[in-house]
Amino acid sequence: SGVHCVGCGDRYGVPADATIRDERCDCGLPKMRVERGLAFNICLDRGCESLDAAVKQAFDREWACPEPDCDGDLRILRRGGLIAGCEHYPDCDTGFAVPAGVVNSDCNCGLPTFETASGIRCLDATCDRGLEAPLEADSAADD
Repeated sequence: SGVHCVGCGDRYGVPADATIRDERCDCGLPKMRVERGLAFNICLDRGCESLDAAVKQAFDREWACPEPDCDGDLRILRRGGLIAGCEHYPDCDTGFAVPAGVVNSDCNCGLPTFETASGIRCLDATCDRGLEAPLEADSAADD
């Protein structure tokens, strides 16, 4: 999806989960709110304010690669979408798509968990360890 200026013909790509805000950027364009680990309020024009740069500034090298015997950190990169990929690529091909949502905790596997529209999930979409602990804690609290 995107925004198209009928007056000048300019087009701006907008992530599907973004919300266009009433707030304006210094350049005059509207800002959008996008969640990628944090909630970012950035300009529609990627040349003015880049979502990639904002996510990279917030999370580049924040998390260690979970692969055993790898001492790398996860870097924020664009590969089709935003990913957190091991800095030792191609020797280590660990990488995870950065989900739409806000980091809310740490998973038992060591990676962050995200609060998304569909619920809490680990950065590693195949991991279920982060969901086990809260369920056990909730059931213990009910006893």
